[in-house]
Amino acid sequence: MSQPALRPESAQVLEQVKALLEGSVDAAVVLDADRRILYYNPAYQSASGMRGRSLAQAVEEGKRCYEVFPLEICQTACVGCAARDAGRALRLDEIRATRGDGEELTLVVTAAPVAAGLLVETYRDVTADVRIQRKYKVLLDHERRAKEILEETVRERTDELRAANDELRRTQAQLIHQEKMSSLGRLVAGVAHELNNPINFVYGNVDFLGQYVDGLLALIQLYERGIDEIAADLRSQIEAKKQEIEFDFLVEDSRKLIRSIRAGAERTAGIVRDLKAFSRTAGGEMQEADVVAGIETTLNLIAPLVKNRITVERQFEQALPRIICHPGHINQVFMNILTNAAQAIDGEGVIRIVVGGTRGGKAVQVSVTDTGPGISHEILEKIFDPFFTTKDVGEGTGLGLAISESIVRSHGGSIACESPAGKGATFHIVLPVKPPGVESM
Repeated sequence: MSQPALRPESAQVLEQVKALLEGSVDAAVVLDADRRILYYNPAYQSASGMRGRSLAQAVEEGKRCYEVFPLEICQTACVGCAARDAGRALRLDEIRATRGDGEELTLVVTAAPVAAGLLVETYRDVTADVRIQRKYKVLLDHERRAKEILEETVRERTDELRAANDELRRTQAQLIHQEKMSSLGRLVAGVAHELNNPINFVYGNVDFLGQYVDGLLALIQLYERGIDEIAADLRSQIEAKKQEIEFDFLVEDSRKLIRSIRAGAERTAGIVRDLKAFSRTAGGEMQEADVVAGIETTLNLIAPLVKNRITVERQFEQALPRIICHPGHINQVFMNILTNAAQAIDGEGVIRIVVGGTRGGKAVQVSVTDTGPGISHEILEKIFDPFFTTKDVGEGTGLGLAISESIVRSHGGSIACESPAGKGATFHIVLPVKPPGVESM
């Protein structure tokens, strides 16, 4: 098929367009309504990769544009047809094409309808620009990935530093606790030594005092049996003296006083024993201990905090196993939890202590609930942080619960707190019967 003859008006338009496109650096062709090539500029020959004679012969034979220089988009749509149907110029970016010599190109294709039913298509070669953009995109992707890796590394290092800082704070709190316990032990030992002598003196002699009083009263009774044989004047003096000293009341009350002295001495001796038990560290070695006994000891020591205003309810499971622990340290945990519970209650209230087995008998759980105002959610997240306290300056160091958590964790246990709004707080302490790495005793 040869190239068809053009009508005069089409030929005139073609000559005008040729004059515009001849010197263009962009490849360009003029097509008729059937997409046959009527004209191509020198840049088109270079873009198509065809030899001049072959290209001219193809045009002379009436070849269509997609038969001479096929574009990837030609398989599905025709840019020129779309422009003709739309009645305006269209532009498509990054259209792929293959030259006659096999080289892959990336083009910006523009199609525009002109007068007399002709179409003009231009092809700007942006292959080099696209390659640069792709390389730049690859570099950007590498840079973005490197940035992400750096940010992830920074996050990991920050987390490590935060964890190390938290561990340092816990270690500091633990050292303070150990020093506190050591100082408390020395203090208690000194107090116990100073108190034991007078307590033992009182407790050891109160029975003798009772015997002496009983002897004197017996002697007086013997005298009263022979009161009739005593001179009347002396009898009147004796009766007057008995009334003066309220003899009958003295006899009854003296026995009460002796019983009170004995009870007070026993109570004081018990407090000293509780202090010793509370601060005992057992030389740094673990030993078997009774959890309930430790709680009762602690309750005895905080009796002034709860007396006449707080009711302590006990719910202790029978036949609980003894646990292997540092008794003094565990008592410190009970002291912190129970003291906080008592201080949380303003006025009268209740502290409920529930102790029972858990984990199939391999652990003991202690739950302490108070009827105080509870702990807000914001504060609840921080209560175990070292040095965090809601108390006024001088009333708390913020180490009590942090130390308690450290002690429980060092025993292989756990401690947690829950506080429903306005319903007080409950601390749950779980202690294994045998901590990890400790042989049965």
